Amino acid sequence: MRRITAFASDKIKFFFPHQPQSKFLAHHAQKRLERHSSTMTSSTVQITSPVFRSLFTPELKVLSEMFKERGFELRIAGGAVRDILMNIVPVDIDLATTATPDQMKLMFQENEIRMINVGGEKHGTVTARINDQENYEITTLRIDKVTDGRFAEVEFTRDWVVDANRRDLTINSMFLGT
Repeated sequence: MRRITAFASDKIKFFFPHQPQSKFLAHHAQKRLERHSSTMTSSTVQITSPVFRSLFTPELKVLSEMFKERGFELRIAGGAVRDILMNIVPVDIDLATTATPDQMKLMFQENEIRMINVGGEKHGTVTARINDQENYEITTLRIDKVTDGRFAEVEFTRDWVVDANRRDLTINSMFLGT
């Protein structure tokens, strides 16, 4: 039986993509909302559906154990969580972790795990190919130091709530334990 940890917040990020005063409006809307919003909370719910259990292929189990052995957390993130909650088998599984890209690369090299697309490291993503069967995009928890809504300068963190708070949608701030 696995658990889903959902971080929920009433903070909303405003985007006005085609208006010249967009930065001004977004800044003031965000500040006003922050003054009146509560802090993020965390709750845990058990998920036992066949759809969820079907995700735990031998490859995901290998990956999960590798992270656990080194004291890193690894959780399913984003759209896969949404799909599981809707009882739909996810097409792909994105993962979030407390391990940094350098720690992941070292771990994968030690275990002779092939890495693909290592160019994503600057924003925290390393793609691992397990048993030459499945690719997993694994992204380090992060804080967006500077962002335009699409691209960001990041700082890595081990705090799940801080990472969840920067995400654009409530569903994207939900993580599912492996």
